Amino acid sequence: MNKARLDIPVSKLSGNSGQLPWLPKNPRSWTLGDINRTVKSITTDPDFLEDRPLLAVPAESGKGERYIVFAGNLRLKACKESGVKTAPVVIYFPETDDDRETVKRRAMLDNGSFGSWDFDALANEWDDLPLVDLGVPAWEAEQPDVNHLSTEGREGGEGYDEFVDKFKPKLTTDDCYTPVPVYDAVVDWVDKTLGPIDRDKIVRPFYPGGDYQNADYPEGCIVLDNPPFSIYSEIVRFYLERGIHFFLFGPHLSLKVKDADVTYVLCGQGVTYENGAVVNTSFVTNLPQLAEYRIAIPVALYRAVRAADEENTRKAELSRYRRPLELWTLPVLSKIAKGDDDYNVRKSDVFEIQNIDCLKEQGKSLYGGGFLFSSAAAREAAAREAAAREAAA
Repeated sequence: MNKARLDIPVSKLSGNSGQLPWLPKNPRSWTLGDINRTVKSITTDPDFLEDRPLLAVPAESGKGERYIVFAGNLRLKACKESGVKTAPVVIYFPETDDDRETVKRRAMLDNGSFGSWDFDALANEWDDLPLVDLGVPAWEAEQPDVNHLSTEGREGGEGYDEFVDKFKPKLTTDDCYTPVPVYDAVVDWVDKTLGPIDRDKIVRPFYPGGDYQNADYPEGCIVLDNPPFSIYSEIVRFYLERGIHFFLFGPHLSLKVKDADVTYVLCGQGVTYENGAVVNTSFVTNLPQLAEYRIAIPVALYRAVRAADEENTRKAELSRYRRPLELWTLPVLSKIAKGDDDYNVRKSDVFEIQNIDCLKEQGKSLYGGGFLFSSAAAREAAAREAAAREAAA
């Protein structure tokens, strides 16, 4: 496979969000702390990027105007946050299936210890690789159910729901889809306090595979949506430069956008998004009704978001996986080692499985596989696990 090491303007580099059909989106997500640590590494050690360049592929076959970073997405984000203009990049030019598999493998190997794994994406898109051998942790029980992702109220053309359905098992913390009660509460507040607004002209361009930069923004529209927090500042600047009105959800602790002429609408309420991520959320806007203010703290909005989130959380508590007593996975069984006694399970009491029917029906997998125990062995294992928890406490 041909490769070339070049210094590429950061503006021509995009993170891997699944733009290429053969390269699934990066199954890793980060917190603000992860980003800050990487920014510090780059700013305090100028050789950091030279020693560990980004790895990328052309965004379009045979073209080199833009590139998709498949290894180093966190470093790319840190470059943008710290104002780095150019970055050393090794460009891969895959031509065969073997080349593309090499790219996927190296993308997985590059993911380090920062961030959280999206187990649904791993199970459904990266299962052709030896994940455990590559250092990926095994699936554990009690993963949040994201199959109830709602598309109610989202703008889109014919077939939009079917389009979004394809992405339901692939959520990361950057896919913080706003629960319907929370979104409706925000729209109602904007309509009553800053409006009235034409709800038919609300644009929601942020969905899996969506391209907000090339979306249709009709005259008089307002973008009222929850953007990917990893590129939040970039999105705010994009709308400001084009004079497009917006009222956007944003991460409360990193809401400020440097030198942006906007109004920060402070709420700070923790919102439980539909992928299970809980993020303290505020808002940013350029609506003329608030143009004279740099900071606005509307009590009514805070109360509305809080009430809506509490309503949504109560519903979400009913949508979690519950592991049957007879189903055991290696990560759960390993907890028994924290107890005081050895424990062995006979082969005659165990049946090995790769998936279970309820997950198959949702198009999901039992990541790492598992075991079905006989009833007697299951009761014994449960007792051992409980004893181990007590001993550890």
